[in-house]
Amino acid sequence: MQEKGKNIYIIMGILIVLIAIAFARLSYGMILPFMKEGLSISYQSAGALGTITSLGYLVTIMMAGYLSTKWGFKKTILFGMLLISIGFLNLSFAGTFWYSAVFMFLLGVGTAFVFTPLISLMIEWFPDKRGFVIGCVNSSGGIGLLFVGMLVPFLAEMYPETAWRLTWLIFCLMSALVTVLTVFYIKNPPAKKKEMQPPSSPPMTIYKNRNVIIVGIIYGISGLTMIVHSTFINSFMLDSGLNEQLAGQLISISGILYIFSSPIWGAISDRVGRKNALIYSMGLNAVSLVIPVMFSNTLGFAISLVIQGAVAVGILTLIQALSTEQVPSQDTPIAFSYVTFYYATGQLIGPMLSGFMIDFSGFKSAFLSLTISMALGFYLAFTLSSEKKVENKAIVNE
Repeated sequence: MQEKGKNIYIIMGILIVLIAIAFARLSYGMILPFMKEGLSISYQSAGALGTITSLGYLVTIMMAGYLSTKWGFKKTILFGMLLISIGFLNLSFAGTFWYSAVFMFLLGVGTAFVFTPLISLMIEWFPDKRGFVIGCVNSSGGIGLLFVGMLVPFLAEMYPETAWRLTWLIFCLMSALVTVLTVFYIKNPPAKKKEMQPPSSPPMTIYKNRNVIIVGIIYGISGLTMIVHSTFINSFMLDSGLNEQLAGQLISISGILYIFSSPIWGAISDRVGRKNALIYSMGLNAVSLVIPVMFSNTLGFAISLVIQGAVAVGILTLIQALSTEQVPSQDTPIAFSYVTFYYATGQLIGPMLSGFMIDFSGFKSAFLSLTISMALGFYLAFTLSSEKKVENKAIVNE
């Protein structure tokens, strides 16, 4: 297929991630206050709904990677999109906590079945530009959050009692539209001839791969630090004396940078190598985490959030691309789903552990712990085998 013809896959990837990541995973924080009031539940119960979504993602992510090797990328993506659409529709009619919990869990499951095969499909179509392409696709998460940030307040002002239901319904309609577009515009990569296609490795062989494990640990650290930072940085700023308006403006600037950082770091890694780009970005991220510990004032938080916006999502893009280069191409869905299991685990346990630490010893100790965690990831990045060696090993295995 010509390069121009393949660009439709980037556009479709952006739309699919908009639904599966921005709407199904990241938007809940904006909807939570209104949904809490509508269901007459506590903040603890409302927070539990978000945890349930993460749990659905965690328990099915490895299964999704395995099934995508059996069903094919397109069929698996469509199955996940169907689950997400069903989840959105039912949440718009939810009347109780437990009814909501079932379909919040379904959103997590659907996201798992979409994201793993989507990334695998992208690298099959764009093997030489995988960093840039994955970065473009991931950038739609930031775009989606900006959209949700405008949509929810608008609906809340117009329809204060039903705004959260209308939001889920709009998500459902958009998800259904993207699902239909996926049917027509997404195709599986051309199948290799049987004599050229090596068999997939046993899953346990992939799970024991040294580099895959290291990439997974780094991904888990990054997932933990990112979710904790996004959850508590606003509270840290307010606790340090910044006003709500200024704190919100700093977070918005960081959010805008998120959109551009992912494709930029992806493109950089295509030139200088995934390992080198990861080392640079993780080093910068560690610096951004320790700055507010040392300087808990407006300037300190501003510098920290600018660096965070410039590197945080880019790190995820680099790790995702790097995970697909540790094994032969036929094993990438299983390897990617395996390292994502580490990421999902970090995102699940991070807020709970940091919340306990904040209650016990304050924000500075929690963010210092994040810095130490990121420094560990920085060190582990140095221990990865060079990409050239890994590629050669993959060829030998084939």
